[in-house]
Amino acid sequence: MPKITLHSTAGIETHEYNSANSLLQTIQKIGGEVFAPCGGNGTCGKCRVKVKHYGTVTSCLYYPTTDIEVILPDTKESKILTDQYKHTLKLPLNPCCLAANVHSPMGLGIDIGTTSMVFYWVDLKTGGIVNTTSVTNPQGRFGADVISRIGHCANEGGLEELQKVLIDAINKELIKLEENEGIINSDIVKVTISANTTILHLLLGIDPTPLALYPFTPAFTDYKIVAAKKLGIDINEQGGIHLLPSISAYVGADIVSGISSIAPRNEIKNYLFIDIGTNGEMAVVTPNEIFCCATAAGPAFEGANIKCGMGAFDGAISEYSDNGYKTVGNDKPIGICGSGLIDIIATLVNNGTISMDGVLTEDFVLADKNHSGNGENIILTPRDVREVQLAKSAIMSGIKILIDKAGLTYNDIDALYLAGGFGNYLNPDNAMRIGLLPMELADRIIPVGNTSGAGAVLHLLSEDFNDVLKSTVEKSQNIELSEHPDFEMEYAMNMYFS
Repeated sequence: MPKITLHSTAGIETHEYNSANSLLQTIQKIGGEVFAPCGGNGTCGKCRVKVKHYGTVTSCLYYPTTDIEVILPDTKESKILTDQYKHTLKLPLNPCCLAANVHSPMGLGIDIGTTSMVFYWVDLKTGGIVNTTSVTNPQGRFGADVISRIGHCANEGGLEELQKVLIDAINKELIKLEENEGIINSDIVKVTISANTTILHLLLGIDPTPLALYPFTPAFTDYKIVAAKKLGIDINEQGGIHLLPSISAYVGADIVSGISSIAPRNEIKNYLFIDIGTNGEMAVVTPNEIFCCATAAGPAFEGANIKCGMGAFDGAISEYSDNGYKTVGNDKPIGICGSGLIDIIATLVNNGTISMDGVLTEDFVLADKNHSGNGENIILTPRDVREVQLAKSAIMSGIKILIDKAGLTYNDIDALYLAGGFGNYLNPDNAMRIGLLPMELADRIIPVGNTSGAGAVLHLLSEDFNDVLKSTVEKSQNIELSEHPDFEMEYAMNMYFS
């Protein structure tokens, strides 16, 4: 019989398993815990686990037949999945744009981030998420942030190059789906894409240069449907590529989609929404108005511009304290991802290794080359600390200005929804310790996972979501921080570690 090696907070154990069972059933039979609110019926997509050397799968729909190694979500990850499920909008299954000749219509929701791309494969008949996969955004080799990529468009053939690598990455994942799940490309009748404004321009091959020049005017922000054939995306020839709407040059569809995907509890009237990624995008949402902005946070929290920085992949230090570190996948450390970076700096500020004004006198060794996974010292440098100072100051300044613009105080904010892959895993106490998030909202922080991806899935599942998106856009007002009279002072004041 094949064997399953299970990684959990209780340790590592190996068992034989019956390949006739789903992975969820197998895990449950050997005593593992996986969040499955729909009871394993394939409709909620929340029982996701990581299969080493394969990726993230929806365990109730995955039937392994060979030896596999599975990493279960820890307590924190499980809580995030629970919170995301509780706070995500529920809409009736009402997909549109289905080709009449397709017996088993599938949809693909894609969250294209600056650093990574997440794919959600959805059965449009049942509403179930069949699989979730993620890859690194291949545009990263042309620049860690959108400004660098916009600059690349000035090179001959640069725009075409940036468009091609995105489309190639999508088609590559389509081929993998067809090979692994037995789904043919003609079954995929709809693709919904949520991304920042620059990425959407690059995907359509539209010059994004005006986004980097005052007055930062996008060529489009509205909802678009483009024929898949026109873009060269290999799905059903009648299928369309749906691009969700944006608000401004730097408040994109990922934020519109994210805000629209949330269903606050009745008692939550005013809330702060933050997606901390390469661009720190945020909004203050009130019953009648939405005030939003983007901050020039830079890519530090995505691992770029950090000496040993990396994405949240196997071997990344993702947690740190005076007692040591934990890595993604429990592998030997090969670098530091965003959540680990916050923990490291908070710990070193607490013990005085880093001063309140951000001085680290020499490189700090987290793991020497004899204990790392790449034979090199894993270190934090003084420059790394500076990068974090700049990023966290930009984000906190944006928060303060938005709340003031809305005529509110911290006491008026009922919740802080923390979105995005990085927001999933950061330790809120440490984020507040370094001044990335306001201490005043400590008891109101709710991690809600990848809301941009959740919005893309909702758009696949229900035509009703278009009305929600439209309402979000109509209520939104973009605040350009570079023009705000208080921004420079706020930015300087928020440089210190609180």
